[in-house]
Amino acid sequence: MNFKNRAYAKRQTGLSYIGSINSSAKLIKNKKVSNNYTYVIYLAPAELSGYNVCPFSTPECRGGCLHTSGRVKVETFANMNTIQKARIKKTQLFFEHREFFMQWIIAEMTAYKKKAENDGYAFSARLNGTSDIRWEDIQIDGKTLFEIFPDVQFYDYTKHPNRMLALLPDNYHLTFSYTGRNEPVSKRILKNGKNVAVIFNVKKGQPLPATWNGFEVIDGDLTDYRPLDGEGVVVGLRWKDIADRQKNKTIKESRFVVQV
Repeated sequence: MNFKNRAYAKRQTGLSYIGSINSSAKLIKNKKVSNNYTYVIYLAPAELSGYNVCPFSTPECRGGCLHTSGRVKVETFANMNTIQKARIKKTQLFFEHREFFMQWIIAEMTAYKKKAENDGYAFSARLNGTSDIRWEDIQIDGKTLFEIFPDVQFYDYTKHPNRMLALLPDNYHLTFSYTGRNEPVSKRILKNGKNVAVIFNVKKGQPLPATWNGFEVIDGDLTDYRPLDGEGVVVGLRWKDIADRQKNKTIKESRFVVQV
């Protein structure tokens, strides 16, 4: 497959886009709170597409993944799954036609970056909306996206401990994700001045605990933009309900979610 432009790519694949900006309620907070237009890519998580994009996923995080919340949750109740099918197709495109996929991302980011600048906003990118790909290792024509867009702030969450210890590009910020199964490594990461995201069983609008294991908890729901969180803090997130009500109850009461 050869990439010519975005319109041609849409006709070739039947996909409307690879990534988009301000595409969820939390990312809209980036615009309002952090003055950022954030470009995000949502792929099919874990091995849903036939390819594993979440090598450190756990049963709980796979069951409680944001892949089944938000608009996808609404579609599930309406017996539709067009969003999930599109995400599977994008993921397969990433693995099977990598250069085409990357060129499409570059075209989208270039256009959205320009739009952000014209609208008076900063521009950031979250490539792993529902995946944990080591983008620092992905290149096109010998360059990573961080090198192609050196003035863009990238950020992501990860469950991969080695990514937190690696030397990352200056414009890439990572937050480690607590799973209930990785508490020792989460504590070590916090002691090393890096941040860890922890999900608490706290309802929307209710306060998060002040500390977790002796580390300060900040409210991660105020904005999704993580690069300004500081160092060595717990990014507290409130549990977001998923479509499957029985699974929702089971996971909410599991080790994946810290009970308050």
